[in-house]
Amino acid sequence: MLRRPATTITLTSADLDAYEANRQRKIWEKQQQQQQQQQQQQQQQQQQQAQAAHASNGADMRAERGQQGSGRPQQRSQKDRIMGGPTRQGN
Repeated sequence: MLRRPATTITLTSADLDAYEANRQRKIWEKQQQQQQQQQQQQQQQQQQQAQAAHASNGADMRAERGQQGSGRPQQRSQKDRIMGGPTRQGN
């Protein structure tokens, strides 16, 4: 059986510098990606909080309207509409 000589690897300082620079770049990219994900999560939480606050405000407004009445002006009778009787509030 034929044997071949052992393979030798030679590393230069330029090779080590390139490897280290590549490693640092990958670490930096990973940190940037994590920061972006955190920012997106924070934005989603803020949007959900704003929606929840808006929904509770709407519920509060509906509750207030329920206490004040139906929230719609009273319908005038046909006679009042024809003869110019009492007008609705807000008109």
